[in-house]
Amino acid sequence: MICRLMLLLMLIFSLAAKADFKLDGQLSLHLSNGEREQKAFPLSLIREQGAYLFSVGELTTRLPSPLQKYSLALVLQHEQEVWVTDFSPQPLQGFNLQLPGYEISLYRDPQARTARGRFVLQMNEELYYFSRGPGQINFLFNDQGISEVRVQGMFKPRR
Repeated sequence: MICRLMLLLMLIFSLAAKADFKLDGQLSLHLSNGEREQKAFPLSLIREQGAYLFSVGELTTRLPSPLQKYSLALVLQHEQEVWVTDFSPQPLQGFNLQLPGYEISLYRDPQARTARGRFVLQMNEELYYFSRGPGQINFLFNDQGISEVRVQGMFKPRR
């Protein structure tokens, strides 16, 4: 009986410890009005009082179970500006997000003639252009943090 209780307690504490991660990121924004902002962009999932506290940038929410995925929406408006509401309440001309193992940038490239609004999303070395609808950056999580980042709703240009 004591062995089973100890085994159960070890299992509970090991699961709680495995779900925790905290990644320190940096975010640089280029707003449509020409201003630039820099801020910390932490990404974390911490078990706290029987729930999970998920934080991304300045946003925090309490969840009943560990988060599997976080999606960041990029909405191109009138081919002129991009809305990323998790970053800013204002439209953007671009951004640079640095997280361990990932550098994700959105910028205008005058040479990108086939890109809508000439906006280019770059994740590490890969380039993406907006398709018909909004773009998504999906962060998939494992016990240590980000297991993979996938871009959806956008396409890779021909080289």
